[in-house]
Amino acid sequence: MLACGLYGAWQWWHERSEAFDASAFVAVEMPGGMQPNTVLVLAPANCPSEQAQRSEALIRELDRAGIPVVRDSGFAFAFDVADPTTEQMQGIKRALAVAKRGAPVVFVNGLAMSNPTAEQTIAAYRGSVGSP
Repeated sequence: MLACGLYGAWQWWHERSEAFDASAFVAVEMPGGMQPNTVLVLAPANCPSEQAQRSEALIRELDRAGIPVVRDSGFAFAFDVADPTTEQMQGIKRALAVAKRGAPVVFVNGLAMSNPTAEQTIAAYRGSVGSP
């Protein structure tokens, strides 16, 4: 009984320590094939849903701000699958956790967030490339 209780407490603490603030961009492993200094917006393709509409609005705002943006409906990681580093695995876990929160999912230069505003995305982009 004691062992089960300790294991449960460890699991709870481990999951709690991997939680992150959903209202901010977090450091993640970037999807493979992404060009640097480009925003990737993931959202359902050809879909009339509210999520897809928010994605389209975000893409329009990024275009207006002169920020390079690519829209896609999925992603994959590119690294040595046989021997990923601990940092890569943690980054992948965070990226997947962000993606589970719903569309649009936005990746920019090592950061990701679910359903960010245009202002949040522009700030993350400009902060990560050192632009004013």
